[in-house]
Amino acid sequence: MKTLKLFLLCLTILISSCTQNQEYKTPKSKLERFSYSIGVNIATTMKEKHDLQEIDPLSIAKGFNDVIYDQKLDIGLLGTDSILNDYFDILYQESQKEEASKALKEGEEYMKENALKEGVKTTESGLQYEVLRSGNKGVKAHTNTIVTIHYQASLINGEIYDSTIDKDPITFPMNTKGTIEGVYEGIKLMSSGDQYRFVIPAKLAYRNSSPEGSPIPPGSTLIFVIELVNLQTIEGTQL
Repeated sequence: MKTLKLFLLCLTILISSCTQNQEYKTPKSKLERFSYSIGVNIATTMKEKHDLQEIDPLSIAKGFNDVIYDQKLDIGLLGTDSILNDYFDILYQESQKEEASKALKEGEEYMKENALKEGVKTTESGLQYEVLRSGNKGVKAHTNTIVTIHYQASLINGEIYDSTIDKDPITFPMNTKGTIEGVYEGIKLMSSGDQYRFVIPAKLAYRNSSPEGSPIPPGSTLIFVIELVNLQTIEGTQL
């Protein structure tokens, strides 16, 4: 996840402390100011990128000193790379859980209010749905069908993050396992021509995580408006 470059950057955070016995003083000389500037810049980058809350300055200084002065390393280079990756991963997972906690509470409150609205139904799994338009009232989508849909996906604050409106609809078989479990469950309630509004709790979506590069916060409750444009069997028979 993180590269060896990050390891080297981490070692330079306290370049001004090249030995554990050196006493810190306000940088005045050209070398001191240069060294302190490296520490500030690297530490700022690391803190912003990984939200670091604490470090052991002496260990960082010792690591830097050992590398610069060719001393025997207490932990080998490959070992430090692995340690950094694991530590950054733990920090990332903790930040995801903290962010998800707030989103989960907001989602629960939203769904409580939504459940009271006329026409809204809730499945055993917790998926909420509302029929916006009925189609041909024929065969409902199921595992052995291929569906073609239009959809609009948004967060509970109304922010639309994905949509096929003004685009071609998408087609896919229902026997695949989609990322958003609630979408597949919801489509199976629909017949060709139906348009439903689904409120999908985080447990049926991305849970405490968030897709890489996505605007969806961890723990988000999602809203999908789906129109089932076409329904056919795996063999191609129209339903």
